[in-house]
Amino acid sequence: MQTPPETEAAIQPAPTAPAAAGPALPAPATKKKGPRARSNALSQELKDMKDRYIEWMRAIRYAAYTIQGASCDVEKFFRFLKMENVLRIADVTPELMNRYSLWLRANARKEGDYINLWNVVHQLNGIKRFFRWVTKSMIVLVDPSENVDLPRMVKSLPRVILTQEEARRLVDSPDLKSPVGYRDKALLEVLYSTGIRSGELLKLKVGDFDAKERTLMVRQGKGNKDRILPLPAVSAGYLAEYLDKIRPRFAKRRALRCGDDGLMFINYTGGRCILTDLAAIFTRATKAAGLDKKVTSMTLRHSIASHLLENGMDIRYIQEFLGHEKLTTTQIYAKVTLSGLRKHYNKHHPKEKRAQHRII
Repeated sequence: MQTPPETEAAIQPAPTAPAAAGPALPAPATKKKGPRARSNALSQELKDMKDRYIEWMRAIRYAAYTIQGASCDVEKFFRFLKMENVLRIADVTPELMNRYSLWLRANARKEGDYINLWNVVHQLNGIKRFFRWVTKSMIVLVDPSENVDLPRMVKSLPRVILTQEEARRLVDSPDLKSPVGYRDKALLEVLYSTGIRSGELLKLKVGDFDAKERTLMVRQGKGNKDRILPLPAVSAGYLAEYLDKIRPRFAKRRALRCGDDGLMFINYTGGRCILTDLAAIFTRATKAAGLDKKVTSMTLRHSIASHLLENGMDIRYIQEFLGHEKLTTTQIYAKVTLSGLRKHYNKHHPKEKRAQHRII
């Protein structure tokens, strides 16, 4: 069957007009197939540098949370280098480091943290530690961060410190008829008795408690240091009871699935307690104790340090107890105690009382 002429003509391509004189227009760009390369990707040198640094920290057994923080600090610094078009670690100068210090402060203000410069100082110290490693590894000969300007920090007193009565109410608030409540009681007893940090608490293993000697071993605390802390008889008793009767019930549920990792404080399903679990414990305890204060593990750390000082313990023993590297860090609690002493002094001293009556 032949195609009709009009149909045949309809399918023929239309004649094209002669091209106009002048330069030819560029052909439209075709889209490249495959994933688009990131514009903020780091150079391979910087990636390798970070990996080597983290491996070095693991090799000398830095704490896991210290390594995690160092990784974040280095990543943030490398993003800044990318913004500055610096792709080699050898091109980092002292001037660039000072610009980074200013950039961190500007971003802290932008994020609403303008009052708290501690994060800026912490991140800069993290980068200074990184460059000490870079220099010792002979990757560069001169440390560009050696004289970087750090924000001046004013040592402020802790915002929340419990009185001895408030601390007692908080620690006694959990319901001992509930297994979870008994776990909370043992945990709060340990926190208040030892003043350990939340990271140290959550890493404790069952074997770190010596029931006979009533001591607790804190392994690889801040500064990667170990220390042994005494426990009062009451606190040791609650901890021993929890480990003997409550924890095995929790751990049994997990052991059936993947074994027991030996952590001291676990949740009722046998999993490890994390920071959100700790926050929930404090929320329940403060509500049950009737406290109108924001209480954290650091609050208990500040509180027990102040209470020990108030009760006459030598400040150097408190320094060892808290694991402070410098005595000046511990001396801040002397100021806290003095401020509390001032309130009682003004209230009870005969001359102060007479002065108040005259003013009235």
